[in-house]
Amino acid sequence: MNTATVTARAESASWSTARASVSVVIATHNRVDFLDGLFAALAVQTVTVEVVIADDGSNDSTWEWLSSYVATTSLPVLALRLEHTGGPSLPRNTAVAHARADVLAVTDDDCLPQPGWAAALLAALSGGAAITQGSTRPVDAAHGPWDRAVSVTAPSGLFETCNLGFPRERFVGLGGFPTFSVLRELPRGFGEDVVLGALAARDGGFVWAGDALVRHRWIRTTYRQHLDGIRRLSGFPWLAREVPEVAALLQAGMFLSRRTLEFDAAVVAVAGAVLARRPVLLAATVPWLRTRVRSARRRGGRPVGVRLAQETVADAVGLASLVEGSVRHRRLVL
Repeated sequence: MNTATVTARAESASWSTARASVSVVIATHNRVDFLDGLFAALAVQTVTVEVVIADDGSNDSTWEWLSSYVATTSLPVLALRLEHTGGPSLPRNTAVAHARADVLAVTDDDCLPQPGWAAALLAALSGGAAITQGSTRPVDAAHGPWDRAVSVTAPSGLFETCNLGFPRERFVGLGGFPTFSVLRELPRGFGEDVVLGALAARDGGFVWAGDALVRHRWIRTTYRQHLDGIRRLSGFPWLAREVPEVAALLQAGMFLSRRTLEFDAAVVAVAGAVLARRPVLLAATVPWLRTRVRSARRRGGRPVGVRLAQETVADAVGLASLVEGSVRHRRLVL
């Protein structure tokens, strides 16, 4: 299992003698404003937990906050300071290398695990599965039109790391989160959760733990940042090529989602209508147009026409990114 060099560590007074049922593993980077709420949520879990958090070379006051927190908390916490690795895999693996419980619960620094979360993951793994995933819902809070949050209400096949559980022995035996170079090409990493999750499920089975609930905070995002996030879709052709379970999720074996299928059909329809001078072909744009108008209205803040134009640009960026990734990784995903 690949790990990073620890440059500093801080542990709470209860760390050395703690005997926890679950080790909560977290990677963090420049999210100091989220830490207070995160640890408040972890402190009220209904089973005994220890927390191992790896600070991936933050340049805000994250390490100072963690050092102060562990000096006063009664919660068993080990904080590790790393040089910046540029992605979440090495920090998470490094945290796991220092965890001691037989069960690992993985979440993110922008999450708020609910009180029964760790207990539900622990129970879900009691039958011997190699991986479990819980449900994730955005917090109830006002947010901007392009702000992002994670919502997982059923098994997605993408194994989002905001809410995963593993037997520690299985996690280590599978080599932890991968650090393939292709995953480091994209900001915040990409696909490491999918690769490990599919491998674990293949190795020892998967179980859904719907009552293991995490609330995900809204991340403030501009439209430009929204487009940057969409450009990460260029990694999906690689995932579809390397992970059969991802390929099985594609629409008609080729399309990433219903949304991309509808947009691609609309693009072909417009091109066909122009080239063949047959306006009737534009009828094929209706499914995409209907769903995008609804989305434009939900975003609010600007006229629907403006939001629709932004949605169109976003879908075009997504298509271009998928085409680029398809060519680079020699696996067609649109």
